[in-house]
Amino acid sequence: MKFPQAESYFKNSLLLDTLQHFSVHMRGRLLDLGCGNKPYYDIYTPLCTESVGCDVPHSLHKDSLVEVECSAEEIDKHFEQGSFDTILCTEVIEHTIDDRKVAENISRIIKPGGAVIISAPFTYVLHEAPHDYRRYTLFGLSRLLEDNGFEITSSVAMGGAFSSAFLICHYWVMKTFYFILKKSGFPEMNNNVAMKFVWGLPEFVMYKVCRPSFRRKLRKGKFPSVYESFSSTGFLLVAHKRGTGK
Repeated sequence: MKFPQAESYFKNSLLLDTLQHFSVHMRGRLLDLGCGNKPYYDIYTPLCTESVGCDVPHSLHKDSLVEVECSAEEIDKHFEQGSFDTILCTEVIEHTIDDRKVAENISRIIKPGGAVIISAPFTYVLHEAPHDYRRYTLFGLSRLLEDNGFEITSSVAMGGAFSSAFLICHYWVMKTFYFILKKSGFPEMNNNVAMKFVWGLPEFVMYKVCRPSFRRKLRKGKFPSVYESFSSTGFLLVAHKRGTGK
């Protein structure tokens, strides 16, 4: 499974678990909005009749697999109204200039009853700079969809306050360490394979520790707790377009 080029193994692993859990909502014609190198292609391809990948021409992801090149604000110019049964939009909305226009476009090109699966970061580090514009609370992301004709049917927090604090401290220590190495005459150490392995270990261990309880929460289908809403690395929502066909 290919992960997009993002900071966190921990967060991406939780996201992968969540998408596999909610893959039941992937059907018909699917739009992978902001697809990059399509890390979730193997999940949705067996479930859908057709999939289309869409991303910006200046995508920072290597080996992007894109059928349509355009920004999320312009997808209404490339796809007709009610073109898709499912829209997958993972870790994309925070990189868009006009998120409300994006939500309007998603509502326009999805069929009534269709499912949108969307995730966004909350308490999380800067990534894919300079195209990283905002963060979302659970309520803010929910409101964005509800204002555009969607009903939230499921929501998941990618960890709680402890895991988000762990990641921020981990990356602060890592960035500080690389900064010291750079000033000491070792500017390329951040590309060293052994160093990447060492710095990746804490996130790997953290994920393995948290995975059993996280999967239990997925199976129970509970909405995020007050603790998780207070501080989480991010949220994933499943929402359906109001109308017939759900």
